[in-house]
Amino acid sequence: MADAPSGNDASPETLVLKPKLRAPSLRSEYLSRPRLLELLKAGSDRKITLIDAPPGYGKTTLVAQWRRTEGGNLPFAWVSLDEQDNDPVRLWTHVMEALRQIAPPEAFWNGSAGLGVDGRKLIQTTLPVLINGLSEFPQRVALVLDDYHCIKESECHELVTFFVEHIPQTVHLIFSTRYDLPLPLGRLRARGEVNEMRAEQLAFSEEEAASLLEDRLGLDIYPGDLHTLLDRTEGWPAGIYLAALSLRGKQDAHAFIESFRGSNRFIVEVLAEEVLATLSEEEREFLLRSSVLKSLSPSLCEAVTRIKNSATLLRKLEHSNLFVVPLDDNGEWYRYHHLFADFLRYELNSTQPQLVPILHERASEWFEQAGFVEAAINHAIEAGEVARSGLLVARYWLDYAMSAQTVTLERWLAALPEELVNNDAGLTLVKAWICALQGQREESERYLALAEGSSYKGTLPDGTASVEAGVALVRGLFGYSGVQTMAAAARRAEELEPPEQASLRTPLVRLAEGMSSYYSGEISGAKKPLEEALRLTGAGQPVLRVTTLCVLSFIAADEGHLAEAESRAREAHRVVKKFGVEGIPQASAVPMALGCALAGRGKVAEAQIELERGILARRRFPSLSPWPTLVGLLTLAQVRSARGDRAGARALLAEARAIIGAYPDAGMFPELLERQERELSRRNRKERAHTTQELTERELDVLRLLDGERSNRDIGRILYVSANTVKAHIKSIYRKLGVSSREEAAEQARARELT
Repeated sequence: MADAPSGNDASPETLVLKPKLRAPSLRSEYLSRPRLLELLKAGSDRKITLIDAPPGYGKTTLVAQWRRTEGGNLPFAWVSLDEQDNDPVRLWTHVMEALRQIAPPEAFWNGSAGLGVDGRKLIQTTLPVLINGLSEFPQRVALVLDDYHCIKESECHELVTFFVEHIPQTVHLIFSTRYDLPLPLGRLRARGEVNEMRAEQLAFSEEEAASLLEDRLGLDIYPGDLHTLLDRTEGWPAGIYLAALSLRGKQDAHAFIESFRGSNRFIVEVLAEEVLATLSEEEREFLLRSSVLKSLSPSLCEAVTRIKNSATLLRKLEHSNLFVVPLDDNGEWYRYHHLFADFLRYELNSTQPQLVPILHERASEWFEQAGFVEAAINHAIEAGEVARSGLLVARYWLDYAMSAQTVTLERWLAALPEELVNNDAGLTLVKAWICALQGQREESERYLALAEGSSYKGTLPDGTASVEAGVALVRGLFGYSGVQTMAAAARRAEELEPPEQASLRTPLVRLAEGMSSYYSGEISGAKKPLEEALRLTGAGQPVLRVTTLCVLSFIAADEGHLAEAESRAREAHRVVKKFGVEGIPQASAVPMALGCALAGRGKVAEAQIELERGILARRRFPSLSPWPTLVGLLTLAQVRSARGDRAGARALLAEARAIIGAYPDAGMFPELLERQERELSRRNRKERAHTTQELTERELDVLRLLDGERSNRDIGRILYVSANTVKAHIKSIYRKLGVSSREEAAEQARARELT
């Protein structure tokens, strides 16, 4: 399915493949199974339904029948999973889009739910919002995760586990899978929250097998032969159906059924051979050669198989049996039945292994020319074309990085030999970018050094003017070596950018210029390149757009244009939600930008919430570019100071000083820090003097003894006064300090340096 484009997925930043969200159509040959539908309906009040059986047991078809019979009573959101959904961005984007199609717009879809790359961020920030939104649905709905066995990544399982544990009563979750789910099923079973259906329930009864063979397929089978076939297959629906296809045209059905034996794997092999044997040489060759494709179109099949009448063959195969499944209503895209495709690939590898890499290479070339980069790279990897795979990744990586699909990039790079990645300048720069985006400072520098040490000359595959230009751009954007180094690198990147050629790198160069100018304290010179970067940034480049908007928001707040600052920050927030990239490190700048704007407008309570959220996210990436972190820390220190939390402000300034101390050149930040430290000290001295004047000497003595477990009587013994006198002093202290407890009084005493 990953090869099949939807109407709007010609570019990698568009993550949704619409065919994945459609339940399969039910054809006349499919057998209705009312006994199973009743079991499903009876268990639909539980949290999840688990349909777990080997291939060919009709799991998907059964759920599709359930969906049809329920009609409007239980709306179904459907996601057909495949291997590419091991990327968290892709998995949860498709889940949310499926839910969006059945949810009333007023429920929660107005930008309130987004995704992320890192599982912890999803669990902490995004999935709770999604779950809360689902809990507000006006009616119960079903969410189908079909072919869940395709999901292998532990991070994806962790996210699904969290979702299952917290799913509201308004949602019934349905899993269709070949293998046991790596989820806490024991706990769910103990709570009576699982409706399970296994192979023994899905197996055909004798009545169902007879209905399929005689009523649906028009075969005349003796009762004894039917019983034998059922016994041989153990009720395996796919085995019975494939046997029926093989029986068509057989003169001696009894002899065929009598010879029909073996385990499921052997049954598939025997039946598929029988089916293939009934086809023409051209049809057989077409099936085998096209089996390397997960999805089929006439032009794609023609390019891969080199068989000219591919369109005719596809239509013929679709109408002759269920092996070819249409993916749209226009006859443009198809796929093979999964089980049949598995066998075809097995047969191709057994009979023509030398042809397999050639077919994948042809597919890769077709997909690249058609603009479907992901499929092109996947087929190049399958072909074992290491050099071509590396070239494609080095050519097209930037679109994926800017749309936050770093998991996909890492998967491709992991499929390449480490020696190739380390010795190819284009690929080492890709690795340097990925590491820099994820806050892996030392690793990023290591790959930059490898790129600089290469002998590569000329333009890189992605269009970068040179290795030097690529290295300069990374250093100019992330500033891991200091602000002046960042600024110098940004200027060098701008010098090396071909003036006549605008590309995705152009807004990146402008962003590097603007950020380095801002962090150097040249605020007036930073705005123009940043505004140009924003103008040149495409709608499908959330990483670039969010970063640019946040720095522009910082600048507007510094200039006192607070409405603009808040508008920029909220636009960045909308981009994060739209593309579901809350888990990427760069998104942590969004709440900090909003907090800065709110602080400037005097909304200090709201500002503190946003700033603390952003700072907490940045602390999870301690090696991330420190400059946005410093903006947030210094602003939050001001907010806490304004709210009377002098100790909290001092702690934040100390944290900022530790960060600044790690860099020989920290741009504008040392001066900003010293200014705030002086202001905080001035305020402390002023408040301390004022409070000291208000509090009597005896009250100050009592205040110094409140920090501990001493009773009024204990304090009285120390000061040689009665407990009642101590009580009176404490009451006066509370009134003068504006507190209501000993703990608060002691905290204020420390903050004002009175003790």
